[in-house]
Amino acid sequence: MNKLSILPFFLFAACNESSFTQAEKVDAFQQKRKHTVDVILVVDNSCSMIEEQKKLATNFDGFIQYFDGTDVDWQMGVVTTDVETDTARGRLIGGDDEIVLVDGDDKERERVKYDHEWLVKSGQALSLDPSWFNAVSNDKRERWCEGAAGTPGQANPSCGLETEGTGVDARYGEIIVTEIMADPDAVADNVGEWIELTNLDTVEWDLSDWIMRDDGRNSFAFPAGSVIAPGGTLVLARSAEDTINGGVPADIGLADDFTLNNDVLLLGPLVEGPAEIFAEMVAQGTSGSGLEQGLESVKLATAPDMLAGHNAGLVRADANLTILIVSDEEDSSPDPVDAYLSYFAELKGDAAFRDHSIMNVSGVIGADPPEFEGEPSCRSSNGAADYGHRYVDAIEKTGGLVDSICDDDFAPIVAELGLILSGLLSEFELSRYPDIESLKVGLYATDDTDSKIRDLTLDTDFTYVEERNSIRFEQDQVPESEQYIVAEYQIRSGG
Repeated sequence: MNKLSILPFFLFAACNESSFTQAEKVDAFQQKRKHTVDVILVVDNSCSMIEEQKKLATNFDGFIQYFDGTDVDWQMGVVTTDVETDTARGRLIGGDDEIVLVDGDDKERERVKYDHEWLVKSGQALSLDPSWFNAVSNDKRERWCEGAAGTPGQANPSCGLETEGTGVDARYGEIIVTEIMADPDAVADNVGEWIELTNLDTVEWDLSDWIMRDDGRNSFAFPAGSVIAPGGTLVLARSAEDTINGGVPADIGLADDFTLNNDVLLLGPLVEGPAEIFAEMVAQGTSGSGLEQGLESVKLATAPDMLAGHNAGLVRADANLTILIVSDEEDSSPDPVDAYLSYFAELKGDAAFRDHSIMNVSGVIGADPPEFEGEPSCRSSNGAADYGHRYVDAIEKTGGLVDSICDDDFAPIVAELGLILSGLLSEFELSRYPDIESLKVGLYATDDTDSKIRDLTLDTDFTYVEERNSIRFEQDQVPESEQYIVAEYQIRSGG
């Protein structure tokens, strides 16, 4: 066949009808170009959400599978449903983490919590000034100094502080955290992060039955033989191999059982190791307010003063806006749902009131009304979820997606949402009803008929949906950005 634009070919074939033969038809579609999108993820951090946070944390790769290596300009920020705590109230989550030591009797022996205000810098270890070596002082950022590569396993240098402490004090805890590398730049986080523990006691301590955890999903069990000598140190690194971890003399390897959050507020395609940072962001623990206010949290997050300050860059003028809420409770925000939707639409301009692709709400929630009043929407091995009536209302009015938080696997909705946000289409409506036996579909790189990539097989590469007279692609079969899909068929009698 000579080179011939697909669209003229389509027009020619469309006219190839006769009263004496079964009419033939050609429909040509071009896959959409991926676009720009901002995602605000609202995570319920109340007391019933730990397992759901873990499931969400493991599905980031499925969410961005339609973004990677393409021209979609995406970013994501995470807030919680807690609007009562001063440090929450719509503030983007990032740079927050904990290092908690628990002994064999499940007693907490040490805790260091850092947050965005600590300003953890890439490639800079935080070292506790030796004059403040106790479990009270190491909770305060002003006692720590930045030390480039740090001194793991060696004596910490003085920070030269204006006010010095009185030296080692084991009264408040014998084993303390004295050095942290949360964001190495010489090597990747998944091999280069490390933590130094110091024994302030005059006797040896055996940590073999201890656990190091955070308030989210991380938990590391110390192996047998984890002993710290009097006044000695124990260095725990993501990789124990100094040839790949940046030269850190590690005593114990953590692998992926314990990760440290970076000072990142907005995830995007240029962020290194986004899946790991996402897991830390969404694993917010269960200490948040029990009065969940997801819609109000987004309103606070996008208030002018917040967008000019802590949440700067969260809403971009040229980007679509998607709000994704993950909660097992009903929304308790004070204003009517329509008031919130109007506020969110106004962020994107008048077009957002008509075009739901510009602003929409989706949710992993209690998705179905209960059979009897007062009963939960659904139950799972992790507990029950209340019906999220207000969230469902917001989702239906903006054309979003909804799925049940009781599902064992969040992967399907996460992947489906990622596909929608990418701008790609998974279904294409034919112009006439086909004789299904005659339906042939080809995939093309451009509008040139010589650019065919391959022929597609019905029920293998795509399916035909009778009720919508469309060809549909499953999530892992969706044509790539700007490719052409050409369907040739004979028109069904009466179609």
